[in-house]
Formats: sequence, C-alpha cells, structure tokens
Amino acid sequence: MIIRRESKAGANDLNVVYRPCTIDELLGNETNKRIIKNSLDNDKIPHTWLFTGYPGCGKTTVARIIALGLNCEKNGVSSTPCLECRSCKSILDGNSIDVKEINVGQSGGKDYVDSIVRDLSSSPFNSNVKVLIFDEAHELTNAAKDLLLKPIENGYDHVYFIFCTNQPEKLRSKKKDAGEAFLDRCNILNFDRIGTDLITGLLLNICEFEGVNYNVDVLEFLSEESAGVPRNAIVWLNQIITESSWTVSVAKEICGVLVEDNDPQIIDLCRSLNIGSFKKAITLFVGMRNVNVESIRIAVTGYFVNCLKRSKKVQEARKFSLILDVLTPPIYEVGKLAENRWYNYMFKVTDIINDVSGRG
Repeated sequence: MIIRRESKAGANDLNVVYRPCTIDELLGNETNKRIIKNSLDNDKIPHTWLFTGYPGCGKTTVARIIALGLNCEKNGVSSTPCLECRSCKSILDGNSIDVKEINVGQSGGKDYVDSIVRDLSSSPFNSNVKVLIFDEAHELTNAAKDLLLKPIENGYDHVYFIFCTNQPEKLRSKKKDAGEAFLDRCNILNFDRIGTDLITGLLLNICEFEGVNYNVDVLEFLSEESAGVPRNAIVWLNQIITESSWTVSVAKEICGVLVEDNDPQIIDLCRSLNIGSFKKAITLFVGMRNVNVESIRIAVTGYFVNCLKRSKKVQEARKFSLILDVLTPPIYEVGKLAENRWYNYMFKVTDIINDVSGRG
C-alpha cells in the first residue's frame, strides 16, 4: 500500500504525494524489484545503472528509492529506508547536495557534464554516497558521453550513476563503438507498463486516503485508458476528483477518448497532413486542444493505415509506410510535452509528403 507524503519543495499534486518511496510500494516489474531489493539488502548495488522503458512507469522514482536506500542514516544501506532521518528527508524534498537529478534535456552538454566529472572525486557533503540521476539520458551529447566513459567504468566507491531514458537506442553514438561502450558499462533494467488491475488498486488506494466517494467503474475506465502508465491515471484522477460528478462520460472527456476516426476535425487534420500542409495542420490542431493528444495520434494513424491499404503503387505505399513509422510510437506525455511531440510528428509527416512529391 502506498501512503500520502507531501514534499516541502514539491507541488504536491496527487502524482507527487503518492509517489512510491520504498521498493514494497512499487507496482509491477517484480523481477526488477527483486534485483534492486536484494542488491540493497546485501549492499551490492552496482555503481552504474541504465533504466529504460515507457514514460511514467517508475524509472526516476526507482532511482530516488535507490538513493534513499544508499543514504538512510537510521537503517544504513537497506531496501527499507526510514524516510524520517535528515538524509531521507533532504532527498524526498529534493534539496540533497549529494543526490542530484539532472534534466539532461536542459543540461546534457559537454561543459555541464565536465563540471560534474571534475567534482566526482570529492567526498559526499553530508551523505553516505553521491547519487547522480540523469533523466532523459538519451539527450546526452556524444562529447558528454565520452567524458562519462572513464568515471562509469573505473568509478568511485562513493559515487553511483543512474541513467533513465525511454529512448535507449539514442545512446548509441554515431562515433564508432562509443555508444556501445557507454551501454556496455551500464547494468540495464527495462521497466514495463503496469497491469490494469494494479493501477485500479492504486487509484482505489488514493481515493481511500483522500476520503473521496468514488465510482469503481470510473476508476476501472481510467486504468484501462492509462495504457499501463500510472502517472497518466493519477493525473486524470485528480481532474475527476475536482470535477466531482464521477460519471464515465465525463471520464471519457477528460481522457480525450471521444474523438473518432470519422470526426470532421480529425478528417480535416489528416487531409492537411496528406497534402503536406504543416501550417494548416497546426491551425487545426490548435482548435482541438481539448482532445487528448494520444487519441489524436491513434485516429490519424488509423487514417494513414487506410491510405496504405488503398495504395496502388509501391512508391505510394512506401510513402505511407514511412509516415506510419513516424506515427506509431505512442505519446505517453501529457500537457505541453505531449503537444510538442505531436508538433514534431506532424512536421515529419508533412516533410515525407513534400519530399516524396518533390515539393520540398
């Protein structure tokens, strides 16, 4: 069972206060849980990890749990940190000097990584060990990866690296063997999506803690639509609680699943993409801001699958196949991040259309 824990530094939204803080609170990925639990309890934690898998399935959360387990002042190195000592509280509040979460998308360049590498040899300030968590690790530049190769291979007893990414293939450098060398030095764990029943149980758990009069049918619907990503389900639950009617129809609106393949807006968007008009596609998409981006992707993908089926020439079929390669990866992000990814998808689709047709 997961319990509510507020952070002094956090926004304290539902997806934050109900974030797992121990191995036992994690959902799914049982093999990974046993590996990490046994590693902590036997004090045999590898110094370099690479966590891969779908966004929102617990990679960064597990990285924090490892940091807690390595630095707990009361219980020592353990899979059951006390969560009450000075070290645990500083990590939970996000202000530990020795446990750093690095957003590589913003700070993944050579200069920033160089400053980190130069500081590795110094002892932890007020913790047992240093833990460096690189989120969105696929954004590391080749130069940054080269700088990290020696530290992650030879290492320091007091430094642990955890790289988190949903695009591990991008860690393979264009420089011959460099990308493979980086990956070869990491202990890799892949985090899969979570079962629907487990997510429903999590939502029930949250509703009980929040004292909410919930509708089980709505919770089950949210679980199914979350596509195995707990974070999505909790974000939607927060909106359901705020709206308060607890009907499946409202849940469908919030999840954005009301859009159909034959929706006029979807058809117009698909046609604008199919003629290579990125500008028009943007205008149409802006008019659909109340619709879940992933639902739009699914509907547009269905349109281009039909285009592929109707193709009469190999060149035409090849064009639609390339487009489907762009559209197939799901968009698990929400909000602005989801919109940004969809803009990129639309540009790539129109670029393929214009390139094949020779319009440039």
